[in-house]
Amino acid sequence: MRVAPTSRARYPAAGWSGGGIRLFAALLVVFQVAQGALDPSPSGNVRFTESYYLVTYNHGFIRRGLLGEGLRLLFGVPTRSEVDVTADLVVVLAIAAVVVTIELLIRRRTASSYAMAILLAASPFAIDFLIVDRRPDLLAVVLLVALGIVLARVTNLLLPWLVAFGLAFGGMVLVHEDVVLIDIPWAMVLVAVATLGRNGVFVGGPRPGVARTMVGRVAVLVAPSVIATFAVLAYGLPTTQTVAELEQDVSSFHFSGNTVFTYLPNSIHAAVHLVGGIPAGAKLHTLLLGLVLIALQLGWIASWVRPRLWSPFVQRGNRALGTCLGAIIVIATVILFGTGFDWVRWFADCGAAWLIVQAFSPLSRRSGPGVGETRRDEGSITAGGQPAELPLTSTGRVHLSHWLPALAVYLAMVPPLDDLFITGQLRHFFFFV
Repeated sequence: MRVAPTSRARYPAAGWSGGGIRLFAALLVVFQVAQGALDPSPSGNVRFTESYYLVTYNHGFIRRGLLGEGLRLLFGVPTRSEVDVTADLVVVLAIAAVVVTIELLIRRRTASSYAMAILLAASPFAIDFLIVDRRPDLLAVVLLVALGIVLARVTNLLLPWLVAFGLAFGGMVLVHEDVVLIDIPWAMVLVAVATLGRNGVFVGGPRPGVARTMVGRVAVLVAPSVIATFAVLAYGLPTTQTVAELEQDVSSFHFSGNTVFTYLPNSIHAAVHLVGGIPAGAKLHTLLLGLVLIALQLGWIASWVRPRLWSPFVQRGNRALGTCLGAIIVIATVILFGTGFDWVRWFADCGAAWLIVQAFSPLSRRSGPGVGETRRDEGSITAGGQPAELPLTSTGRVHLSHWLPALAVYLAMVPPLDDLFITGQLRHFFFFV
């Protein structure tokens, strides 16, 4: 009698191994690093970035001065090389945080986590943008990743950790106030996702206590940032005389053109006026670029990543919480784009925070399968949504959509987003010329 071949015999080498995923992700990371490092940034942009590290409290408390004050206490007036080394260290820490997240996803060994790891390695919102941005508020990316790791591994005595992270995020608001509009809202989502099980059931206590616990955790995390924001709004706006004194302190840098000092005295009204002065064509091109990039990556997540970030909030009883968090993100984003003209940078910064929080959704502790999911999602569902021929546990391999590597390469080839800021240069995105 003829015996049917076993699954292992019929598919001896099907799918991706963990080593293959790790190699592919590493190649994408190396390409992104090289692309960012070789980016021909205009010297004016480099000087503008350097000026962020030179704002201090030498003539009184002002916004964006905390990190520069730290450098002043260490070096007096830092040299250009000391500023560049500090900026490089910020970039290295941010990239390392992303790489750690990628590795944690790969070690989870599911189709969904593999797909998310590759997206992080390829996303134009991540590594090559971090390299060309070089601004001190990138340290918020490090904090967001560290918070995700703690929330994924700590279930008891979480309050001291949240107090520590709250103080750290509050300090970041004093480094750059955009943190309160970009990273803080997504940190709130991260706390909520970690507090809820994948099926929307509260982790760590009875269901009736979820609202009180959620509000308490979020309040502890956010309170220092709120206090820091009010301090910046009330006392952090320098006079033109103070700015002139700060520029005199660093006159050895011989800045020409606009620097961060140019915009420090701007009120919210002046910031809105600057945004309003951007040509409509430039705003339209930038908006289109950002929406296309978000759509591509949102489609990736919707097709190939489980659990989706919104899964805990579709459960009855959690919808109000999800609606509130969504409203906070939308309002913060609208304020960000309405008061700052760096729209490409805002897309990348917000996108990076979103992807990091999404990455930690499967890494957080869970109480069971998610809404609309089965336990098979953990091992034998492909990233294309179809059952894999071979379970991961039996072969060490997992099936991914054939479209995934091609789209990953395409996203990785998008030039660093600073190159795309020029009006009408969307052809850089579509054709890489």
